[in-house]
Amino acid sequence: GARMPRASAVTQRAVTYAVDALRISGRASGGLTARGAATAPPHLRRGWMGTTKGAPSTRESRSVAAMNPPAAAVVDERGGGWVSLGTPRSELVLAHTLPTGQSFRWRLTTRGDYVGVIGKRVVSMRQCDDDVLYRVHCRPAGEDATHDAAAVADYFNLSVSLGALAKRWAKADARFAKLRPHLPGCRMLRQDPAECLFSFICSSNNHISRIHGMVERLCAAYGTKLVVDAALSDARKATANPTGTPKKKKKKKKMKRKLANDDETKAEEDDDDEGEPLGDFYSFPTVSQLAFATEADLRAAGFGYRAKFIAGAVAALSEKPNGADAYLSSLRHERSYKEAQAALGELPGVGPKVAACACLFSLDKHEAIPVDTHVWRLATEHYCAELEGKSLTPKVMDAVEEAVIKVFGSHAGWAHNTLFIAELAHVRAALPEELRTPPRAKAEKKTPKKESNETPKKKESKKASAGGAGEAGEELDGLLASPSPERGSFRAPKKSKAAIAADDAESEYL
Repeated sequence: GARMPRASAVTQRAVTYAVDALRISGRASGGLTARGAATAPPHLRRGWMGTTKGAPSTRESRSVAAMNPPAAAVVDERGGGWVSLGTPRSELVLAHTLPTGQSFRWRLTTRGDYVGVIGKRVVSMRQCDDDVLYRVHCRPAGEDATHDAAAVADYFNLSVSLGALAKRWAKADARFAKLRPHLPGCRMLRQDPAECLFSFICSSNNHISRIHGMVERLCAAYGTKLVVDAALSDARKATANPTGTPKKKKKKKKMKRKLANDDETKAEEDDDDEGEPLGDFYSFPTVSQLAFATEADLRAAGFGYRAKFIAGAVAALSEKPNGADAYLSSLRHERSYKEAQAALGELPGVGPKVAACACLFSLDKHEAIPVDTHVWRLATEHYCAELEGKSLTPKVMDAVEEAVIKVFGSHAGWAHNTLFIAELAHVRAALPEELRTPPRAKAEKKTPKKESNETPKKKESKKASAGGAGEAGEELDGLLASPSPERGSFRAPKKSKAAIAADDAESEYL
């Protein structure tokens, strides 16, 4: 096919801080392909950018400077607007990144692309054999393709070389070394802090398909509608299940049709994946836009007890001296992980896990480990067996983090992401038998008790009214989380076989 000319090089400052201030270098270079790389200038030939002079001397930039972050994107001006990120599978695999519960804005299409929203851009992402392409369908007024490159690079955290980190982790941990060939490119996103925070407030005591619905309703009601180009007009959403977890395959019916001119027959297969409309696209509402959302309105929209927490968190952030955006930015750039986690924990509806998610997925706290039942199980199985059987208190949660950080270092949150994905039901089933974490031993059978006839909705409201998840604002996927000192511990409730099966199928989020 036609070669792709390279766009203006995006400096490390733009890659790392494009959300805060876009600063694009003006250097342009000629087309570069794998064949031409040998004769390219050194910084392009190696396929990575070095450290840029004048880049901010923050802890984050210093920690990744030696890793040589990925180079600027390659723009195809003639091929329908698709742009190459220049990221091999060791750096980014979309199926290991977008549908695993970091973000709830991405939709898989019948073409196999992912379509989602990054800020005020609607973007399609396409996985290639050893690269990822993107295509922008709308962008903010006054911006161009160079700004697109910076925004996409920032969102995918391309200032960090996952490949370099993975090599280090493989040397430090035998299990990671065995998983690495099966799960490349499990990259951490760098989302807008407000979007990430409120998305995970919606995640409390919830499963991924319902979280998607809540986030989309929040955007449609309070965000800004984004008008896309015609390229998306015939795109269809592949499945109603946004996790990307494969559905059970239906047997395709074959019909024999008599041809008009002879006695030959032709087998035709029904297409059972015609897809659904993608629908409209909206930016995630700013905290100022969310200020128009009342608790009553949110309850009417199906947010349940989370309505109180969304409205309360908006009010608390709006009262910050310099405003919500400046406050969240200060947590990203000026506070340590534990300081940022504690600050977020003061907001209504934010427990330790939700705070850790926001820190890892949006605030550059690369060591953060969001501890839920899945992480707890894999950690006690492989990294801290001495904590097995203990109640999951905040102190023990910290001990889990410390154990994982001891093995994987400053970017332990990134390493844990690969370990976590390996525990997802459909991923685990595809792994070699020896790499699957063994299931927990079944407890001895006792006289069976009648299962409650209460619906999940009734149970949820009971917890809220009784001061459970409703007071804490968070349920760690079966582990009741409460910041109140008098309750101070988390115990996993007994679950039916059906409930356990449902957890394995739908709890694919951190």
